[in-house]
Amino acid sequence: MHLNMVPIQFEDTNLEIMARIVKAASHKYNCDVEIDFSNGARKVVFTGDEEMKAYIAGEVLDIFESKEGDVCSFH
Repeated sequence: MHLNMVPIQFEDTNLEIMARIVKAASHKYNCDVEIDFSNGARKVVFTGDEEMKAYIAGEVLDIFESKEGDVCSFH
């Protein structure tokens, strides 16, 4: 490994990005998500109306769902 290379842990990065998307979506429903991924921690704490979790999850899933008319091309 070269000295100037930065080690990346993709698993933690992906989880942190997803947690931040959930945090943003939760604000729409007057809820919040506390995120702490420092020092190897994986702490995500939901605060708000428990019934809103299903709506927040739906919002997040909708972001990643293919829509009619979307064009994806991989070469």
